[in-house]
Formats: sequence, structure tokens, C-alpha cells
Amino acid sequence: MLVTLSALKKAVGPIAASLVLLTFVSSAAAAKPEVDCSKIRGVCYFCNSPDQARRELGYGSRVQLNATRFWLSRSAYEKQGEKYVQQIVEFVRVCDECGYKCMPILFNGNMLNPKTIEPGDYEASDAYAKAIVNALKDEPGLLMFDIMNEPLCSPYINAAPKEERAERAEKIWAFLRREIEVVQKEAPDALTTVGDTTAWEIEESTAKMIDVISFHDYSDRRETINNNFKLAEEWGKKLGKQVMNTETGCLARANPYEMALQYCNEYHMGWFAFELMIHGRCIDEHGIFYPDGTIRDAGTIAAMFGCYRNRDSRTVVPTNPNREGKATHALNLLRDALTEYTSDAFDYRRSDKKKLLDACEVAANLLEACELVPMSELPTTKIEEFRRDENADLWEIRKFAYALAQRLKEVSQTF
Repeated sequence: MLVTLSALKKAVGPIAASLVLLTFVSSAAAAKPEVDCSKIRGVCYFCNSPDQARRELGYGSRVQLNATRFWLSRSAYEKQGEKYVQQIVEFVRVCDECGYKCMPILFNGNMLNPKTIEPGDYEASDAYAKAIVNALKDEPGLLMFDIMNEPLCSPYINAAPKEERAERAEKIWAFLRREIEVVQKEAPDALTTVGDTTAWEIEESTAKMIDVISFHDYSDRRETINNNFKLAEEWGKKLGKQVMNTETGCLARANPYEMALQYCNEYHMGWFAFELMIHGRCIDEHGIFYPDGTIRDAGTIAAMFGCYRNRDSRTVVPTNPNREGKATHALNLLRDALTEYTSDAFDYRRSDKKKLLDACEVAANLLEACELVPMSELPTTKIEEFRRDENADLWEIRKFAYALAQRLKEVSQTF
């Protein structure tokens, strides 16, 4: 029998409930929660500060994000012990408070220490996994455990001689199967997954053990990304499991969020974008929100809601900034501001800064609204810099104004 909506909201939070993230089924045959993975709208994100997490998760709530995925560390656990565990518990509770379910990642293939997959080291990994799982298994904010992120994406595999790769990969799979069993024994009601690097790296015996198949995609062409999703879908049908994409989106890998999320939505798969915040080591290639809550680009936000740019040349309508004569008006404003003190004796130092910048703003708004300038170098950003600077160089402002006028003339075919 399905729980009532009010009970669901109390159990999982209003945002997650409103998105129907979880539907709990009470039956003797199904102790685990049934999750509709197609409803997951997640981000990779972790923050030590509860106040910062509440603020930044609040940004994601604006676009109805409802899940977080984050990396844990065995070495941090071994150094800090219970303090580390409590830090993770607190973060999961903050996420739940903000309407997010959590997918903690126990092991990381990217940072794999080959020692940890040797049988002699199994017990230490078991102890770490048990400590985390037992601390989180009854938390309302838990979505599922990701046992290992990208198992085969590491120098241990990639830098190995070709003849050794299969043997090394099997060591990883053997370790992974063991840890899946450990987690499932400690938390039989919890859901499990493995974040495979691509659908081509899904390993059948491991995939059979977990509850949800998950894969990553950083493909640089639509054909490749479609093939990756198609293969993942086939794995789901073969094994009778749900499938989702738990990591995607990288500007520096020709994998824009808009393209990546479009395929997630077309294949009805839940997703985790990498990552929520524009910060740290990956500041110039990943991230959706700046620390102040502004965004990198509107296309990402639109794609989260299933809206995408028109790329069909047969139906695209070119923008016309002079449709109502506004480009002509802006050019007249710029001309007046630039020539006011230069008709007889040239003296740019008498230029009216506000008049120049007001004219620039009209032209810039036209160019930005019609997306006729690089959206990563917005003219309005430069205008605000000039306005804030009491000692702004008037000659530089004039050059900027003239450049805007030239661009506006070009795109509006106005003289």
C-alpha cells in the first residue's frame, strides 16, 4: 500500500515528495524503498560547513534539484575516526533538511591505492565501509550507496601494460563484489549502485549484485553520447534494473550540460551533474552556480527543465535588434555621447561618463538579448565595472562605446 502524501513529505521532505522521488512499498517481498530513478535531479556536491551547505543547496532548490552525490575517504576515516563519521552524518541531515537525498560514494577508482584491493587489506576496507554504512543506513536523507566511483578509471589500469590490464581489472571487480556484499549485509534495506565510467565498462557479475545500474558520460559528440546511453539502457533491460547517469557535464571535454541533460531526459534517466558549485580545482570546466548564487549560463538551467536551444537551421528565426528601431536609437545615443565634446577642439577628457555609459547600456542590452556577443564576455559586465570605478579612464570608455556601436551596426545592418 502506498503511503499518504503527508506521510511522504514528513519522511522525505517537501521538495523530494513533490517530485515523487521516493515511493515506499510495504510488502513482505520488498523491504527496500522503491525509487523512481527517472525523477532524480542531482548534483555532485559536498561541503563541510552546514551554513554554507544550506545556502548553496538553496541555489539548487531554485531549479528543483533533489539529490547530492559525494565522495568519502577511507584515509580520512582512519585518521579522524568517529569525528569523520559524524561529519558525514551531519551533512546528510543538512541535505535532507534542504530537500535532498544523498548518494555517498564509499570508494574511488580515480584515486585507487592498489594496496587496498589486495586480499590482505580487505579487512581495513570492510571496517571503514561498515562504520559509514551503519551510521547512515537509517538516515531519512539516504538515497543509496555508490560502492565505488569509476572502478577502472585510474593509473593502476590505464598505465598498466596491456597484458596485465585484464588481471588488474579482475582484482578491482573481486574487491568491489566483496564490498557490495559487506554493504548489503550491514544494510539489507539500503539501495546500492556502482558509478561506472561509461556503459562500456559495466561488468555483468557486479551489475547483477547492485540495485541500480549507473554510468557516467563525458562524450564529446552526440553520436557517442547516444551510443553510451543506448548501451546503458540495454544493460538495464537485460538485468531488469533501473539505470541512471550519476556524473556528466564538462565544458573542457566538449560535453556541455545542455547536451548531456538532453539525453538524460530523452532516455528518461535520472542524473547527477558534475557539479553544483563553480569553485576549486575544476572552477573553469565544471559547476552551475557561482558562490553568490548567479549562474554560468542559462542553457544549463533551461535543460534541467527539458528546454533546449533550437539547432534546426530550417526553423531558427534570426534575431533583429532593430525590429522596433531600438538599434537606430542606441546608435544615435552613442553618436551623441561620443561627439559632444569633439566637434571643434578635440578634448575627450570633457566627455560625460554617465551619458556614455547609459548609451552603452542600451546597445549592450540589445546585443545580449539577441545573443549577438559572446555570452561569456558580457558588455554589461564591463559597463558595471566602469560605473563602479570613480577613476575610470574616459578614453577607455570611449573606445568601448565605439566598439559597441560598430558591433551593433554590423548585426542590425544599420547606418
